Amino acid sequence: MTITVTGMRSNKLVNMDIEQLRGWATFMDRAMVASLIATIVAVAALGITTWLSFRFSGAVRAHEYVAIHRYKVEMGKHAADLEQEVSRARERTLELEQAASDADARAARAARESAAAAEKARTAEIDAEEVRKRVAELGKQVREATARAPEPAPPVATETPLAPKEEAAPESAAASPEVPPSPPPSPPPSPIVASLQKYAGTMAALYVLDEAPDAPAVGATISGYLGDAGWAPLTWTWTGVGGIVGVVVLIKDGSDPATDEAASAVLEALRSAGFNAAKGNWPADWRRFRGTLNGPQTPGPTEAPIRIVIGARAH
Repeated sequence: MTITVTGMRSNKLVNMDIEQLRGWATFMDRAMVASLIATIVAVAALGITTWLSFRFSGAVRAHEYVAIHRYKVEMGKHAADLEQEVSRARERTLELEQAASDADARAARAARESAAAAEKARTAEIDAEEVRKRVAELGKQVREATARAPEPAPPVATETPLAPKEEAAPESAAASPEVPPSPPPSPPPSPIVASLQKYAGTMAALYVLDEAPDAPAVGATISGYLGDAGWAPLTWTWTGVGGIVGVVVLIKDGSDPATDEAASAVLEALRSAGFNAAKGNWPADWRRFRGTLNGPQTPGPTEAPIRIVIGARAH
């Protein structure tokens, strides 16, 4: 079968049979199917691309969120560390301020102690001048007492009459017995003893340091002076204590005026005798002491109102 087809661009007639038309129709169908498949593939590719884009964008956002969260946590820890360092710095600043205030207080206390030491030094100089004057007065009194001391009376001699005959000798001896010589008058007391007799009967405790080699002899001498003056001295050996130089006369803080006057008299007497003596208050409770006291048990070593501590280099 032959079909005549009029061409649209020319006036020529194109003769096509049915087979050619079927071939063209088949070709067009295949082209349509290919274009449809290409469209489907393009749409599928677009969908897959969109799905992958959403999926990976979510993963990226999750990763970014985790990174931001981790950064926030690290920044929070860093801020906490900074706050702790700031608090430690404040504490160190407070400690430094406290140390500075303590140093200022120690400096002020040292200044006060220096002023007190200077005042004590001036007082000691004044006391030394008074001691020299007192020693001069005591020396003058000693010379005057020596000049006024009466000479001892000579012993009375009794004459024995001579018997003219031997047989009369017993009768003469019986008639005139011998008269014993009168004892010489006792010498006047030394100025040291005389100055202490006013306070006779006062109890005094002598603490002799065990570590001082010359302390026992000095303690015996001072005890002899006090005993001759009518005092009641008792001696203890003090062990476990050191660092005391000279003779220290101590009384209880707040003692009565009579006790203080008696202690001052002992101080003056010891200085006049050449001892390195000083006076002060017991630095603690009157019944408490360091070390050990070896001596009489009754009365106890803390019952006397005056204590005389004898250390090294008492002279």
